[in-house]
Amino acid sequence: MKPVRKFTRSHLWSALLAIALWTANTTSPAADVAIQRTTFQRALKAQARDDYAAARRLAATLGDYPLRPYLMHEDLRKRLASAPVDEVAQFLNDNAGSYLGEHLRRAWLRELAAKQRWSILLRDYHEQDDVALQCQQLSARLALEPLSTVLADVENRWREGDAPNSNACAGPFARLYASGRLTDAQLWSRISHDMDNGDTRLAQSVAVHFEAPRYRGLFDLWLRAATAPLAVLRAPAINDKVESHRIALYALARLARQDVDAARDAWQSLTAREIFSGEERDAAARVIALAAAAAKHPQRIALLDAVPAAAATIDVQREQLRAGIAARAWGELVRWTAAPCQIPDENLRWRYWHGRALQESGRNEEANALLRELAGERDYYGFLAADRLALDYQFHEIPIAASAAELRAMRERPALQRAHEFDLVGLPHHAYNEWSFETKRLTGRDLEVAAVVASLWGRPDRAILILSLANAYDDLSIRFPLLYTDLVQKYAKLRGLEPPRVLAIIRAESAFNPAARSPVGALGLMQLMPDTARETARSAGLRFNGVQTLVDPAINIALGTAFLRTMLLRYDGNFAMAAAAYNAGPGRVRQWQGDACVPTESWVETIPYTETRGYVRRALFYAAIYQRRLERPIMKLKDLMPPVPPRDARGPAACSP
Repeated sequence: MKPVRKFTRSHLWSALLAIALWTANTTSPAADVAIQRTTFQRALKAQARDDYAAARRLAATLGDYPLRPYLMHEDLRKRLASAPVDEVAQFLNDNAGSYLGEHLRRAWLRELAAKQRWSILLRDYHEQDDVALQCQQLSARLALEPLSTVLADVENRWREGDAPNSNACAGPFARLYASGRLTDAQLWSRISHDMDNGDTRLAQSVAVHFEAPRYRGLFDLWLRAATAPLAVLRAPAINDKVESHRIALYALARLARQDVDAARDAWQSLTAREIFSGEERDAAARVIALAAAAAKHPQRIALLDAVPAAAATIDVQREQLRAGIAARAWGELVRWTAAPCQIPDENLRWRYWHGRALQESGRNEEANALLRELAGERDYYGFLAADRLALDYQFHEIPIAASAAELRAMRERPALQRAHEFDLVGLPHHAYNEWSFETKRLTGRDLEVAAVVASLWGRPDRAILILSLANAYDDLSIRFPLLYTDLVQKYAKLRGLEPPRVLAIIRAESAFNPAARSPVGALGLMQLMPDTARETARSAGLRFNGVQTLVDPAINIALGTAFLRTMLLRYDGNFAMAAAAYNAGPGRVRQWQGDACVPTESWVETIPYTETRGYVRRALFYAAIYQRRLERPIMKLKDLMPPVPPRDARGPAACSP
């Protein structure tokens, strides 16, 4: 007798699909897709009211519609705790390697771990980035495999740290501790990592496993360094043992943030004992210099200069540049920027300020050679260098020439078909997830073609992001699209603004996504905060019918241009200051103004907010690009950047020669 085969919901899906395909009417492809979209939206509404039976019936008529798997995903996710194992396995197999498949897999693995269904978890587990899931897979292996075959992998995971806000790793780590495999030296290394990262809780959970009293005492001293750093620096336990040196440097950093001079004195007393290595002395110099820069200590330039060039880290170089420009310490800047730049993506900035420091130091021949080289770059700093030498800007525009075959192949990728359909049915969040998942699997030329497809599909924001992933910056028509130009021209003329500057703000704020919403609640193309929009509407005599109207391009641009005009008037046409105020608010711009006139190019570099500093540079750069895109005369950056006046100055004459 043959065994009775269990009939699961996955079989029901298949049967209903077969019936639907058999009974389908012959219609045009466009009509088919329109019907499918309508049916999909009806199925979504059925799921929203928990009528999953109706949703299944509708989904079964969708044939090969790209979003049909999404309905199956939501159906399974809703009843994952009780779903038949075979049905889940079938969905995971059918959608392996897709966003939907891997999203459900993560939820399924958590469900299996909660029920300790270890054998199924191991069967369905694929490599995961989630630390908790990695530890749950180790728990499954510990339950089913010999301890000796798993402990090495547990130890590797333990070295990298625990899962944040989860106790998933507690079980495997407990087995590791109980095995006696870890030495006190290994425990100390892990604790040092945790303490350096500010995770005292994790460090304490490791410290309880020390065997030697010496290590327990050292850890107690380290904890004390957090609250009494000066006392710890004076403690006899800071001796010639290398473990105590980590504690001393930790205490020094804590003390330096409170009192730079006290930290310098304490360190001078310690180094008199000659117990520290050259590398440790360099680390101490960095700690003190960074604290001095943060506190604007009177001797911060000298302390930053005391860090040997070979020991200067990314953080030190950032502070050297910022403090050196603000203090006009040109001699020090020449030396500091002669070293290779370590700051990611800021090589041109580093080289520009090396050239400027050479220029200010009277070394004009060297400066001009460097600035002329930089002037060939299509970049904010390239344009500044061109201004210095009265040269034309170089744009180096090279469109991406994607063939019809390349575009067709990219459009036919299932993930991108789903992404496009999600946009068309009004589910942009799911479209974003599909794009993000798929573009992580693309490289090089495929990314460029994907950017062209995104642009053709009316998603400039995604096209721009994809080109940045590809490090492909030469197709200016994709990177700087001409969209909403009728509205921009209309309201720019009404406000007395230059359209390229308005487009630059839109590009910097939303990358032309009219539905963009920032984490703090700014909305629309020009990313207006609701309160700002309401106040701008009131002062400009415009109508404002609620927050949701800000996603309407016409309303958003009308209000955004009114606000931008207010900022430009406030700062006498200084577009850099107006952009800074647009991003961070005029109150903060006032805080960043000093007691004397400052060249705007220097002032931009000293803006303390990394986001705003980059935003201002982009806005200025984008304005020049949009002048070219609109075929207008190129206004030099220097003409958009008159000197920044003192905080309490009134009128444009404040910085007149």
